[in-house]
Amino acid sequence: MILTVTLNAAVARTLVVPSLTLGHRHRAPESVTLAGGKGMNVARSLRALGTPVLAAGFAGGRNGDAIRDGLSDAAIPFDLVEIAGHSRTSTAIVDPMSGSQTEINEHGPDVSPAEAKEFSRRLEHLMEYATAVVFAGSVPPNMEESFLVGLVRRARERGLYTVVDSPPSTLRAALKADPSLVSPNQHEAESVAGFDFIEDADFPLGLSRLVELGAANACITSPEGHSYLTTEDGIISALAPRIEAVSTIGSGDAYLAGLLAGLLHRNLAPAEAIRLAAGCAAANAETLGAGHFEARRAEELAEAVQVDLLDRALQESRN
Repeated sequence: MILTVTLNAAVARTLVVPSLTLGHRHRAPESVTLAGGKGMNVARSLRALGTPVLAAGFAGGRNGDAIRDGLSDAAIPFDLVEIAGHSRTSTAIVDPMSGSQTEINEHGPDVSPAEAKEFSRRLEHLMEYATAVVFAGSVPPNMEESFLVGLVRRARERGLYTVVDSPPSTLRAALKADPSLVSPNQHEAESVAGFDFIEDADFPLGLSRLVELGAANACITSPEGHSYLTTEDGIISALAPRIEAVSTIGSGDAYLAGLLAGLLHRNLAPAEAIRLAAGCAAANAETLGAGHFEARRAEELAEAVQVDLLDRALQESRN
């Protein structure tokens, strides 16, 4: 079972607003509301792929109830600590006319020391039944990043496969706990690595930097549909097929879910796992809502993913 941890869960609303113009009144002819936050998106994607998963995190107020209802509707088991604060709302506006996407994410509620302690206690119990733990998304506004680092370190001490997919500052801190895998997008990876990826050769260098900072393995995705994964044999690159994209929001989360489902649940070779990951990201982009895709479509798109083993092996890129 894969355990996902979302410390700053949200109600995620995606609105379709044709010809969006600031300062004007609009109607949204289509919308989707889901349990949100990166860890929730990963959990929903894993569930779509038939991978055993449980979602953990914090939830409070009416939005907390909506998050629980959303997980129940998606048949995702969960264990969410009730907090006094009200869980946040994340709103995405998709304009099909211009192809633009606008995201408005609230900071989220504070979490008290007692609530954080209760979460740690419950997570300790849940990890007894897990093979992997995914720590995804931001931390609550008042929470020190050291809290997440401690959770990652505890999971590693238990021998669990640990994954971190968080904003740059949180990811940078979590690397000190030596996670099994980190999965930033290009912008996040550039921030942590300390340089821009301008040429194709910069991606292996960025991966090498993430490994030097503490990750056992690393994966980077780019907005153009390229992705790169470190393996024992070198760095595997993948290029997703061209599709008619509706919304790319959550595609990175779907990608990570596909990668983990392939590596940990289906026992696929890394090249086949990254192919499935890219197929999941593409399938997600064809639909509204993060992690809201059909496994059959993801596997169909995976067959069209171009996969290559780069000439420069990870060991060489470290030198």
